[in-house]
Amino acid sequence: MFVRDRALLPVLSGLFWLAASTSVFAQFDADIPKTACIQNQETQTATVGKFVFRAYRNDKTGDACLKVFHDGKVVFKRTLGNAGYYKLGQPDDTDEKVPAILNGTDITGRGYPDMIVSFYTGGAHCCLLYYVFELEPELKLLATLDAEDGDGAHFALIDRQYYFIANDWTFAYWQSSFAGSPAPEVILRYVGETNGGSYHLAFEKMERPEPTAEEWNKAIEDARSAFGEPNPFSGGIGTNLWGEMLEFIYHGHSELAWKLFDESWPRTRKGKTQFLADFCSQLKRSSYWPDLKGDIKNAPAACVNVRSARTGG
Repeated sequence: MFVRDRALLPVLSGLFWLAASTSVFAQFDADIPKTACIQNQETQTATVGKFVFRAYRNDKTGDACLKVFHDGKVVFKRTLGNAGYYKLGQPDDTDEKVPAILNGTDITGRGYPDMIVSFYTGGAHCCLLYYVFELEPELKLLATLDAEDGDGAHFALIDRQYYFIANDWTFAYWQSSFAGSPAPEVILRYVGETNGGSYHLAFEKMERPEPTAEEWNKAIEDARSAFGEPNPFSGGIGTNLWGEMLEFIYHGHSELAWKLFDESWPRTRKGKTQFLADFCSQLKRSSYWPDLKGDIKNAPAACVNVRSARTGG
């Protein structure tokens, strides 16, 4: 699992919702010197319809390059120098349970062939981006998806429609080490809009049935066990508490998250209201919050009134 390189955050912030609906039938300027796109450093090539995608990596400099050709001419170019690399398409990966998707498959449901290109940014344990190119009626970089710390993110066919499956890493390092940080799964679908469309949470695919009595008791037990952990980051509260809360929130049962919090917090322990406020402030930092907030039900006042830790809004 990749760990986020904090030095890259200003570069990557806001990329998740990016939608490029204009034609890219023009060569993009290189982001770094020409050492990125050297022909003998080509690592992959894929021909999809009338386009040829080529990925390059200069092992000496760590520069990576993506080029798209049409009739022998470069119509798209993107480079980065951070020891990262591009990967064309989505091959199968049995270890990560990632299915292969044929290049040119319509993954957005817009009725046109698409091409998936992923990019590992390089750096210390870091981040994964996914580019969705639409190939007809003209080449477009339709969306850029930021999978952040998750190397298992991928597109998958669910009920005859393609979705993007990833994790929300908003709580990475929040009052915890990275290894103990919960990262709930998210499922996204492409939604067409007047400004070109973008990927949004597919709540109908993320929802799960209400827990059985046995499952609820197990969740309470796990949440209560958090108060017996010697977690140096949070004053002795383990991540099981907010990990269980996040599972309910992201599976369509936010009201059960608040109930679990109330029933698991020890009566003699102080700081309950402040902890909940801090939790919700962090939750509102999520890139998914614009979608997620509409699915939050019966949130306590401490949660409703707190501002995002990132924006102050």
